[in-house]
Amino acid sequence: MTADENAKAVIERFYAAEAAYLLAPEPDFAPVGATLDAECVIYQPASLPYGGEWRGRAGFEKWLRAFSSVWASLEVKGSELFVVGDVVVSRSHVYAETRDQQRKADWPLLQFFRLREAHILELRPFYWDTAVLVDVLDHH
Repeated sequence: MTADENAKAVIERFYAAEAAYLLAPEPDFAPVGATLDAECVIYQPASLPYGGEWRGRAGFEKWLRAFSSVWASLEVKGSELFVVGDVVVSRSHVYAETRDQQRKADWPLLQFFRLREAHILELRPFYWDTAVLVDVLDHH
């Protein structure tokens, strides 16, 4: 497997683990944590209920709990992964359903991942319009 294929495989494992976490009646963070570097950081827009800067695997797990308190399911579709060195950029479309299962949302998403030794060191999602998500979440 090439370095680019390895990098893409890390992101695909992360997406699968994240989706499984949300769907599980008793979520297990271990599969998500296995894709993360010990010093990982995720940055989320402050306007979202799970916004902020979350550091380390413990911080990432807290973020995922906050995220999953809002979203019951999440599916990343049509993901195109572009690899340049230790950076992976993912262009995709996300489909999600709120925890109360009364509202659905979908949005295009661009994500910037930085990897270190086949683990996610940094994750920065770029939303086209967070106001759409805020509106959906304010009504759930």
